[in-house]
Amino acid sequence: MPKLKFFVCYILISISICANNELNIDSIFNASNSAYENNSYDAAKGGYLQIINTGYFSKELYLNLGNSYFKMDSLAHAILFYEKGLKVSPGNESLIHNLKICNKLIKDKSSVNESVHISDWIVVFLGKSTNYWANSSIWLMFMSFILLSLFLFSKSALLKKATFYTSIVAFCFSIVTFYFSWFSNTKLKDSNYCILFTPYTWVKAEPSENAESNFKLHEGSKMKIIDENEKWLEISFDDKIGWIEKKEVQRI
Repeated sequence: MPKLKFFVCYILISISICANNELNIDSIFNASNSAYENNSYDAAKGGYLQIINTGYFSKELYLNLGNSYFKMDSLAHAILFYEKGLKVSPGNESLIHNLKICNKLIKDKSSVNESVHISDWIVVFLGKSTNYWANSSIWLMFMSFILLSLFLFSKSALLKKATFYTSIVAFCFSIVTFYFSWFSNTKLKDSNYCILFTPYTWVKAEPSENAESNFKLHEGSKMKIIDENEKWLEISFDDKIGWIEKKEVQRI
């Protein structure tokens, strides 16, 4: 019985922490939006990044953060977060529109993905937020333990049977939602594309600083990652292939 009380208290505390985190994130997001509206783009950017560092994300968050960087003339960062937004919300008109504007301002034009595939929507469904499914798992686990406690304290045979099997179902669903949380987080962090963050770079024929240069790319260029080693990435841009150092780019 003491173990049951411990588990129930643990779940209640976890839910309370999650609820407080949600309220805090909403508060920071609203404050950042106000800062943006008042042309305080650096303050807005700081708030949005603070939210992202907690593990939360959404198309609105990525869009607003991209807009803040755009207003600060940081096109590479703006493109990065617009692209991240499209991973969460494929086909979003605002994100696509803003990416096209950025594309006109950089030297090396990149294609903007406007098509939406079934696999994209699966990721969207699973990737509502890094913590969305994790919070769902906690709620379901809480429900399972409440039902289990009713089973232990109930004197009615019918109620015992109902609460026992329902608690088992809730527990199984909590395991499933926990898996969804892990899977969505993994998928959204996995990327085959990157953005160049240095003013320009010479793409090498081999992964070596002394190798021959194949072609030149400029800040904001979007490249497809083909292969990599500890220090270098093999990339493709406009049917041209070469190697660049990892420190010059950020993955989408």
